[in-house]
Amino acid sequence: MAAGDGAQLPATVAASRSVEKALEEAAASGALNLSNRKLKEFPRTARNYDLSDITHADLSKNRLCELPEELCHFISLETLSLYHNGMRSLSSNLGNLQALTYLNLSRNLLSSLPPSVFQLSLLRVLILSNNKLTSLPSSVFSLTQLRQLDVSCNELQSLPAELCQLECLRDLNLRRNRLTALPEGESSRGCFQLRRPFGFNHRNRFRLGFLQPEVPL
Repeated sequence: MAAGDGAQLPATVAASRSVEKALEEAAASGALNLSNRKLKEFPRTARNYDLSDITHADLSKNRLCELPEELCHFISLETLSLYHNGMRSLSSNLGNLQALTYLNLSRNLLSSLPPSVFQLSLLRVLILSNNKLTSLPSSVFSLTQLRQLDVSCNELQSLPAELCQLECLRDLNLRRNRLTALPEGESSRGCFQLRRPFGFNHRNRFRLGFLQPEVPL
């Protein structure tokens, strides 16, 4: 029976057409939505479309094991969501995305962050919750525009004192880590404040907040 007669397309064919439609719409609108498509790699047919000017890309809830290199060529990207994949590594070319202001890498399998993440100088929101991170590198200080940092539900045991150099930071989520102490040293003094106990176990000893220095009127 022809599709026009109401027959249901096989799932694989329907999914393929759905991806093609998303690519076509992205070329026209500048927003790429490939969320929840069971993708294991970036669609090879994307080369048939002009995606050079896309500013928003959502590839959340797929089955990606690594950051697709193709995304690193979309230098106009401002927001990128890779939430809920199986990514264990990020490309060294991620730093090409110099227009990026929002990056969501939550619910992956990342145990460390490459230097390319900290080359994103315009980044304002970085979401890294529910990964396997054991530390944050001191190069976090290079994200001078960062306003929101979520590293909750990881395996962090300590924090770099360089966090206190992020003068724009207003929202820091550290819940459900292995933190038992705050950064020590002159540079970190006065930056952190213990708001209130949030349970006493090895996974979540403190809820911490970030305090900005008072600005004279």
